[in-house]
Amino acid sequence: MSALTIPAGDTHLHAVDTSGGAPPLVFVNGGFATLRCWDRVMQRLADAHRTVRYDARARGKSGRSADYSFRATVDDVGRVMAATGVERPVLVGWSHGATAAVRYAAQHPGEISGLVLVDGGFPISMFDDAGKQRVRTQFRRLGPLMRLAAFLGRSARMTPTQAADVAIELDEVNGTLEADFATLTCPAAFVLGTGGHSGASAQEMATLRASAATAEQAGRYVSTFTTAPANHVRILAQSPDLIASAIASVVEQTAGTGRLCA
Repeated sequence: MSALTIPAGDTHLHAVDTSGGAPPLVFVNGGFATLRCWDRVMQRLADAHRTVRYDARARGKSGRSADYSFRATVDDVGRVMAATGVERPVLVGWSHGATAAVRYAAQHPGEISGLVLVDGGFPISMFDDAGKQRVRTQFRRLGPLMRLAAFLGRSARMTPTQAADVAIELDEVNGTLEADFATLTCPAAFVLGTGGHSGASAQEMATLRASAATAEQAGRYVSTFTTAPANHVRILAQSPDLIASAIASVVEQTAGTGRLCA
């Protein structure tokens, strides 16, 4: 396992590259998570695949930035791939990272061999003006807790306004994601969570997850692999076996068809 520092505009990204077989896997974190969130999934994979994980801007050991836009997030996927030299990886994204994985694959035809979308990448926008205001209020209230979590290396080193902007822009991008799914010609598999969490009710999460059907209708090679008995926040920790199985399924489909996302 090797650690590396990757230049990214006005900042740098911390990444961990572990040797293993093909195809390589690149993991894209949730919006305020760090690469450590994948630890239990890594244990299930052993050395079956080369794996690349990284901390996004202002998360974990990566530097702060003046740009936390979704476009920068997507561009950073490419920066990590270029710096590590991985070719035709399977992108495994959770939440915010699942949307970034879909957008990257759609914008870079032929570079990605498959997608595993863990309780994210849902092609639906949920926020009206009142909803956006609720998000801003929620992050103001969470500010002290996020600062503590960031100090412990478990959350983003962002202001409440910056964090709210990330969540709001994600919702906006999700509302345009159906067109991205329509372009995919490689396997893309959802792993859905169950129930609500502190940031969204069970009904809100059910509405989000139901839009996976829209993605399946838009993209011929998009499917739902399974529903995990864990909520959005705990899914990586509580259902690593199911996520590893979804990765194996996508890898098998890729090997059988030789398709790349285009």
